[in-house]
Amino acid sequence: MKSWMKKIANGMRNVLYTVIPLFDDSRKEWFRKLTLLTALFVFIGSSVYLLDSLVLQPNRVKTSTQTLREWYRQDGDTTSDDVPDDGTVVYPEGMNESFRSLYRRNQDVRGWLTFKTTGSDLFGGAIDNPVVQASNNDYYLNRDFLKKIDKAGSLYFDYRNDLSADGKNRNLVIYGHNLNSGLMFSRFNLLAKSNVDYARRLTTLTLNTLYEQRTYKVFAVMVINANAKEEPVFNYIQTDFTDQEFTQFIEEIRKRSLYVFGDVDVTADDELLTLSTCSNKRETHLKDGRTVIVARRVRRLENPQVDTSKTQINENVLMPRQWYIATGKELPPAYQ
Repeated sequence: MKSWMKKIANGMRNVLYTVIPLFDDSRKEWFRKLTLLTALFVFIGSSVYLLDSLVLQPNRVKTSTQTLREWYRQDGDTTSDDVPDDGTVVYPEGMNESFRSLYRRNQDVRGWLTFKTTGSDLFGGAIDNPVVQASNNDYYLNRDFLKKIDKAGSLYFDYRNDLSADGKNRNLVIYGHNLNSGLMFSRFNLLAKSNVDYARRLTTLTLNTLYEQRTYKVFAVMVINANAKEEPVFNYIQTDFTDQEFTQFIEEIRKRSLYVFGDVDVTADDELLTLSTCSNKRETHLKDGRTVIVARRVRRLENPQVDTSKTQINENVLMPRQWYIATGKELPPAYQ
């Protein structure tokens, strides 16, 4: 046993001598060992990052999201809740009982978003989450539902939106991260390369606020450059409009949509829901791009079904100016 342990010790010592610079090493040997050590540290750091991004973080988010879904689906039944209602939380009048357990844990909760596509779900069932709201658009950028620091963040409403019982919003805006794991809004980027087969899987999505259930029909998918240093930014997250501004806003969205959703019309009387995430540069050629899905609320007594055969590639889509520069395409008249 002692001989075996001695061999291991000698082997470890030889390895250390190979990578650790020694006082009597030549300058060339020092350089070699420092280069090797640097490469080793980079490899370890990269491995840890990938392990966290692709394995640990997704598992953590999936587990916590499943717990949130269980709380949301309790429909007010608190008998199995591990945080009993002690009577100290004041619930909003008229709040749907489905939110009771969630609201008890975080009074910033404002809704629940479910977005599943037809056929083979493009989003992998990953978008079935609570939506929170803070007094600014930074707080939940790197915080989970329970307000703990987490790089995955949360889905959250723009701070300017009014989610009260009688709130009126012409454009509700929800932000979500683009993650290596494919969670949150990451898979929106599958739509950023004009794939009509993917676009035809987009029909409706549901947003349950604290007070009502809403259904929306998708009518646009845009790629936006958010870098104001490169070009004027289309303000797709605008929330306050005059009637004329809102009509123009809808027209600008239509022009920028990668697809024409021919079965979904939009009027100045409609309410919009905008979902925004960061773009992947390899798909959009933009360093600071956004992939954006826009839907309009299903009207009273309207058939919620969508004829997806009428969804086509927009051959005249207006892309960001920087996109034309990066791809070598000719600038359209709008930019000349």
